[in-house]
Amino acid sequence: MANSLLWKIEGPGIKKGCYLFGTMHLIEKDKFYFPDKLKKLVEKSDVLVMELPGLPNQLEAMQYVTLKEGSFFDYFSPEQEDSLFAWAKKEMNMSPEKFRSTVEKMKPFVVVQMATQMHFIGKTESYEMTLDNLARANELEIAGLETVAEQMAIFDQLSAEQQTTMVMEGIRDIEKGLALTERMQQVYRSQNIDSLYLMIAEDGGVISEEQSDFLDDRNLKWIPKIVAFCQKNKTFIAVGAGHLGGPNGVIRLLRKEGFTVTPVEL
Repeated sequence: MANSLLWKIEGPGIKKGCYLFGTMHLIEKDKFYFPDKLKKLVEKSDVLVMELPGLPNQLEAMQYVTLKEGSFFDYFSPEQEDSLFAWAKKEMNMSPEKFRSTVEKMKPFVVVQMATQMHFIGKTESYEMTLDNLARANELEIAGLETVAEQMAIFDQLSAEQQTTMVMEGIRDIEKGLALTERMQQVYRSQNIDSLYLMIAEDGGVISEEQSDFLDDRNLKWIPKIVAFCQKNKTFIAVGAGHLGGPNGVIRLLRKEGFTVTPVEL
């Protein structure tokens, strides 16, 4: 498949001017790529479609990342707790008491995100925020392919053991995680979406173990929604670039449905 982050969708009933773009949810400022050509295509659209319908409301999001019962620490052995406290002290300068009170009611995957994001505070740009702001400035409709509840349910389906593993891998081998993030950013800038998909699939972590839940099944659910949006309006669709490539990626699934999906040079 051609190397490109931007693809034009054409076919039966598709409105002229429908595009598919691959984002990266966590990207450093010097790797952020948003040329004027991309900006103009968004501005000429009627609808912006992202994974979620705009940026999630913080209060709404909190209900999905908070445990309904039990404690974050129920997932961990005493030895693992000691590792967590040591990590929190080193990386966030938090005492065990402060860390305990902060994460007590949080779901484990939230701490996985903390482990990564601590290294990138103030150093990243957001495609989703940039697109959301652009759409609002141009009074475009903003729609989503799924809800916050649907996204969070993917993590809730993981076993307690898998959730524990995600956290411990995240804090015990921070350098490995950072190196993977760096490689992903480089592959993203090369616009090689099949290589990016393979990196995710072959990472060996929990997400690659549950690839069908995190990528393939979601892609399949998105196809009829993408088609419906594109048959109704000039639509600009932006989803994580990992969803575009691979045998069950959005591009190949759209082609299987009889639509023409061609790369656009940025």
